[in-house]
Amino acid sequence: MRFMALPSEFLTALLLWFVRAFISSLICLIIGIIGIKIITIMTTKISEFKTIKGDPIGTGLFVSGFLVFAGLVVYGSMVNPFFLSQSVVFSSYFNIQRLLVVSLSFFVSLFFGWLFYTVFARLTPFGMDLDDVNKSPIAVGIFLFGYEVFLGLIIYGSLMIPLG
Repeated sequence: MRFMALPSEFLTALLLWFVRAFISSLICLIIGIIGIKIITIMTTKISEFKTIKGDPIGTGLFVSGFLVFAGLVVYGSMVNPFFLSQSVVFSSYFNIQRLLVVSLSFFVSLFFGWLFYTVFARLTPFGMDLDDVNKSPIAVGIFLFGYEVFLGLIIYGSLMIPLG
């Protein structure tokens, strides 16, 4: 079996692409963790982590939601990273426009999360009490799963928005 030698330019470009995608993904994952922390503070009637602690299905739903979120973020970062951009708007390390779009979409997701929570908790448009979610660890796990997928789709969309 013969192996083909790879040119050093290819390996350098591959390494640079990996570093760009990794750092962009890491920043977006940190944004996601902050989003989960903030949504638990905003949803005062639901004690998320206290309720799912010790329940394998609720915990599994939370973890699987985070995996879906991570998958969306990593894919979006691989296709369109904002670290080490070709643009020299602010510096050669960050595409500030892309980072601004991701940050703005994060705040939009928090606003919509708060708005949906307010509508369902206070206005009860469908005659449901949001406190019912807190009665079951599985329901809380599904709630967290849904928010993580929601946040992942919003951040993925912000990574895919064409700029310029």
